[in-house]
Amino acid sequence: MRHIFSLMALMLILLGASIESARAELVLDIRKGHFKPLPIALPNITGGTAEMQDIGQKITGVVAADLERSGLFHIVDKRAFLETVGANFVTPNYASWRQINADALVTGKVYGSSPGKMKVAFRLWDSHGEAQLVGKELGGEKTAWRRVAHLIADEIYSRLTGEKGYFDSRVVYVAESGNAKRRIKRLAIMDQDGANHKFITDGRDLVLT
Repeated sequence: MRHIFSLMALMLILLGASIESARAELVLDIRKGHFKPLPIALPNITGGTAEMQDIGQKITGVVAADLERSGLFHIVDKRAFLETVGANFVTPNYASWRQINADALVTGKVYGSSPGKMKVAFRLWDSHGEAQLVGKELGGEKTAWRRVAHLIADEIYSRLTGEKGYFDSRVVYVAESGNAKRRIKRLAIMDQDGANHKFITDGRDLVLT
């Protein structure tokens, strides 16, 4: 009988460990009906200079727009935040983020790595499982901040949905202009969110009469 109780106790311990491990895996199931967007907190990415602060704020805005436009995430209003996120990646006070119903939290910082270049480090945290889910650093030209933002959004999307992100992608399409009798068609390309639009052809070879 003593052996039976010992075995039962061991099974309960292992069950508790597996439950705790599962809680640390915050994954959205987008296949079920009546889906409710996951609330995610996105404090502004911090920077040590005014230039870096500006780039960090713009990156945060694009990441938020990407995630919310997917329909799978709800961005928590910054006015609801109960704590200020600094430049250092200290473990957040998970309870304060759960209190404002933020299931996930993203923190980040941007800094100059060399003339004209930058690096952006970010972390994705699970406020219920109380665990860090993603920790990465991306680099590039300062002028490429928008693409870096799309890459960060892809990482977050992929980790929380289990699906490949699509924000760092471009769309090629045919743009039409002119009157109804003489339509000019030009090949154009843009980011998936409509930014960085430019024409590839001038339309001289694609005239519809």
